[in-house]
Amino acid sequence: MIIFLPQIITFLCVLASTLIYIKGIRNNTVKPILATRVFLLLAFSLSALTNFKQTGIHGLWANMFNIADVLSILATFIAMAKSKNNRTKFTKFEKICLYIVILIFLMWIVSGQNILANILIQIILVIAYLPTLIHLWKSEENTESLSAWSLDFLASIFGMIMPLMVMDFLPLVYGVRSTICTFAVIALILRIKFREAKAEKEKAILLPQYS
Repeated sequence: MIIFLPQIITFLCVLASTLIYIKGIRNNTVKPILATRVFLLLAFSLSALTNFKQTGIHGLWANMFNIADVLSILATFIAMAKSKNNRTKFTKFEKICLYIVILIFLMWIVSGQNILANILIQIILVIAYLPTLIHLWKSEENTESLSAWSLDFLASIFGMIMPLMVMDFLPLVYGVRSTICTFAVIALILRIKFREAKAEKEKAILLPQYS
């Protein structure tokens, strides 16, 4: 039972993060971008599929984090599809990423290069984080859920334990990529929160002078 504990924690973290996100969609505190979820669903699914083709049934448990992410994206995709407040059109950047994922899929079908296709998908997923990172860097107001991203980060950490134990390369690459990306987002969220707190503190100091 103890040996499966990291994967159980990973699944619970992803589940909690998904529920927080879906609640945000229903409360309109999270603005859905349906097009982005379509891209992520395809990319995560292809990542899980190439890993399965490489490692087979015995590799499913080590790749639990990727599988949990696919289910999470699918759940939020359904929630977004039911919401009226969402963007369905792809941006130019999203179209490029989507076309590359489709190209990788076709290349994988023809060549059968599981490892190469999986690594290329991870690279595309890193690139796909750039709009969010740039937005948070420029923004004066936090638009992301710190709790949801923190849970994703924890899921990434625990999701790497089993691949490290069995030395399963592709799930480990997936976990490392996710850990780096989610940490970057959390760091920028905390940066915004620190600046907001600093501004509030300065405002509180200045108010008595004008009263």
